[in-house]
Amino acid sequence: MGKVAVIGAGPAGMAAAVQLVRQGHEVQVFEHGRVGGTLWNAGLVENYPGFPGGITGRHLAKLMEEQLYQYIDSIIPEKVNNIKKIDAGYEISGEIYDGIILCTGTIAKKAEFSGEDEIVEAKRLFYGIENLEHWHGAKEAAIIGGGEASMDMALSLVEAGMKITLIHRSEPSGIKSLSDIAKTEENITWLQGNVGRGRMHENKAVLALDNEEKAFDLVIVAVGREAVMPEFEGFDIDEPPAGLLIAGDATRGGLGQTAMAVGDGVEMAMIMDRFLRSKNEDNK
Repeated sequence: MGKVAVIGAGPAGMAAAVQLVRQGHEVQVFEHGRVGGTLWNAGLVENYPGFPGGITGRHLAKLMEEQLYQYIDSIIPEKVNNIKKIDAGYEISGEIYDGIILCTGTIAKKAEFSGEDEIVEAKRLFYGIENLEHWHGAKEAAIIGGGEASMDMALSLVEAGMKITLIHRSEPSGIKSLSDIAKTEENITWLQGNVGRGRMHENKAVLALDNEEKAFDLVIVAVGREAVMPEFEGFDIDEPPAGLLIAGDATRGGLGQTAMAVGDGVEMAMIMDRFLRSKNEDNK
């Protein structure tokens, strides 16, 4: 059979890895961040089949990771920066693979206000809530962004005991079932305006909002996400060669639906299986 590298261990990557092992292939998973990816930012996942009443993103990520380790022994905790096409297949850090499934997902966009980096360095500004369990003592948080992700994270922080100011430039938008809850939650204050600048003062993040300043224990930026890819050598990703496939948000953008990512991962694993079987037959 074949040796396949799965880059990324979010829902798409985990689903692809499990399916590939089931099909008899040798699989190596790379993940430099937290297993589960942006699923850790999801408050309640309501549209993933099998969980009546929904399941928290954190819980679902843990269950997926547990299942993944029933099929693989370990994950390489490295960021893949370069993939090289060679005659024998693909090379990553000196190792040769017959195929690659890219499940690299997305990265958060910056808010791009003056002083943003200063607050990041002070560990008071983040681009997700995967570190929620480490934020004991935080009582007031600002979330910059008015989309579905910002509402979802706001509700998660409220559940953790925080009061939230949700700062949005335009009319908030999101799925109705989520926005209805967020808009009626008494611990979420909605504030329309722009963050002009930010700074640290007495261990708090201070944001300048139009004509006033407000201080917060935490600031979360949720203004959108964009696909992230490693560098490619020997081919153009716009015309990927046989044996290189892309799954999940890396190809779908910021849709962020767990069920879609899992389906993508399984589908790409099945396509990879057909490719490798055909390759083996040709080499006989």
